[in-house]
Amino acid sequence: MDRHFHHDLEALRDRLSEMAGRAETALAKSMEALKSRNLRLAEEVRTEDLAIDRIELQIEEQSLNFLGLQQPVARDLRFLVAAIRTSNYLERIGDHAVNIAQSAIKMSTTPAGWQVDDVPNMADRTISMLREAVTAWLNGDTTLAKLICERDIEIDAYKAGIFTKLSNTMAQDPEKVPRALELLLVSRNLERVADLATNIAEEAIFVAEARVIKHHADEPPRPLARS
Repeated sequence: MDRHFHHDLEALRDRLSEMAGRAETALAKSMEALKSRNLRLAEEVRTEDLAIDRIELQIEEQSLNFLGLQQPVARDLRFLVAAIRTSNYLERIGDHAVNIAQSAIKMSTTPAGWQVDDVPNMADRTISMLREAVTAWLNGDTTLAKLICERDIEIDAYKAGIFTKLSNTMAQDPEKVPRALELLLVSRNLERVADLATNIAEEAIFVAEARVIKHHADEPPRPLARS
């Protein structure tokens, strides 16, 4: 039974890998649709999201069955708990990709040629974060996972810079307001994807080291400041 159980865990890992690949594909397609004004690609993102939703339900069902029937312990138990949470993170990333695709559709009706270069740069780094976070999770690479957690600050800086540039643009040229607002939404969705990638990296550390670092939970409490 133990051999079959671990074979089934590997199959579950493969499903997570497939789900992550689809989430990355959806995100990349949404950004390409935005840059190339390709409505066909934007519609394909919706199809990817439906597949992601189906896989999440399958992973959750399989994981709950393992927990109820096999009663795993130690690392296997942590793996299953993390699998449920990670599949939820990936499903939410698919939703953010759909949001970006919707912005691409809306922006296809606005004049072409004007954009903020930081947005595609931010997207490239966010997609890289997601890919490496999933790699860290699947391979138990805590060194890489910790690096991913640190890179979230870079994405936050991109979002702040984009907000400043677009705010100035809207103040100077009211005709660019609709496009600028959509780009602001895109940057916000990318920032949320980076947060979710960080969550996945944190799950890698949880599985490999049995440590929860979310919200700095592994750090000793700080003393209260005296008034």
